[in-house]
Amino acid sequence: MPRWILPLNITLSLVVVAVMALITADLISFKISTLSPRTSQNSAAPPPPVAASEELQSFAPILEKGLFGKATQGKLTPIVPTAAAPKGAGAPAAPPPSVSDLTLLGTAVGSFRETFALVLKGSNHEERVFRLGDTVFSAGPLVSVTKDVAEILVGGKRVKILTPNAVAAQAAQPSAPAQPAAVGGGLASPTGSGSYVVDQRALNAALDNIGQAMTDARLLPSVKDGKVEGFRATEVKPQGIFGTIGIRNGDVLLRINDFPIDSPEKAIQSFASLKGQSRIKLDLVRDGQPTTFSYDIR
Repeated sequence: MPRWILPLNITLSLVVVAVMALITADLISFKISTLSPRTSQNSAAPPPPVAASEELQSFAPILEKGLFGKATQGKLTPIVPTAAAPKGAGAPAAPPPSVSDLTLLGTAVGSFRETFALVLKGSNHEERVFRLGDTVFSAGPLVSVTKDVAEILVGGKRVKILTPNAVAAQAAQPSAPAQPAAVGGGLASPTGSGSYVVDQRALNAALDNIGQAMTDARLLPSVKDGKVEGFRATEVKPQGIFGTIGIRNGDVLLRINDFPIDSPEKAIQSFASLKGQSRIKLDLVRDGQPTTFSYDIR
């Protein structure tokens, strides 16, 4: 066989394969073009599903005809979706309760850390116990507690809340005449160096609430030679009981009417014994120097 016949056969075979491929491609394109209209018609979007509310309405005749008994007979009310709250918008902060919404249910009066008030918040009938200095239902701090009255500091002013018994007793009593103002407009008025005149009614009122008086200054033990000699006054409030009788920050209180106040128990006893006194002497140390204050009770 001549050598040129084999290459010729290979070339003819390749030509035949290429022609058959072209014919096959044309046939496939024709078939796709004939099927595409039907496919597009069949692939049309399906009708939207019936809304959930319309599906529920189909059960309306069952309720209207009372098929489950007379007790269930009625009309089906369509549900109206509520507008969603805007994202990021937090719930508005609840306003602080009004003092008029608070009722004092009871008290326990002792030392500063042992004086409590049981308060009722009328809007939600919540009862809670508060210690002196605690914030009462976000209305303000509790600053004073007596048997039937508690005081809350609101906007810099003392506001009273009463027990129901105190409210009834107050309503039953005729209005009392206005009392004369205390000497000097406060608890005490200076009459000289280290001398003061103290209003007796204001002093008795302060002694009735020792817990509140202890919040008018901070008394810390003052140690000398390893022993407590008295109490050093710090954080003195100018309008508090200590500030009005002349006590300053740094003063060390030693004796009241010659009675040493070298322990918390003795200090409380000394304050309680002042009721009914007509004259008080207070020994203290100021700027390292012993000093004596005298008070005339009128």
